[in-house]
Amino acid sequence: MKYFLIIILTSLFFRVNAAEPQLPDDQMFYEISDNIADAIRSGNASALSAYFAPTIQLSVPSKKGDFSRTQAEIIMQDFFNKYPPSSFSVNSEGKSSGTNYYTLGIYTSGSVQFKVYYVIQRMDGGITLHILKFEIQ
Repeated sequence: MKYFLIIILTSLFFRVNAAEPQLPDDQMFYEISDNIADAIRSGNASALSAYFAPTIQLSVPSKKGDFSRTQAEIIMQDFFNKYPPSSFSVNSEGKSSGTNYYTLGIYTSGSVQFKVYYVIQRMDGGITLHILKFEIQ
């Protein structure tokens, strides 16, 4: 009876664990978020675009919409040229839902400040940046 109970409990354990999706641990998301923050802090559109999803929802002054990775990189390069970074600080970050992680921050360029919001998500085996918004405060 003892062995029967152990076998039943073991099979239930493996069945429950097999049904749960295997997500990367939170640390991986936060490392990628830190890399994105560093790219923003340095105004490096090329490094930033390395994390873009194939299509990204992007919002900067005078440009808003869904763009391809290449289009978004060009838009971000123009943004960084027009508003070169003085500083970027992260105010809050965390898990929003499912496999979505968000970051809120403040980007400063000279005397202009922007609220920054971005969302990274696990998709097709990788973690990519899906939403990036810069709004003038």
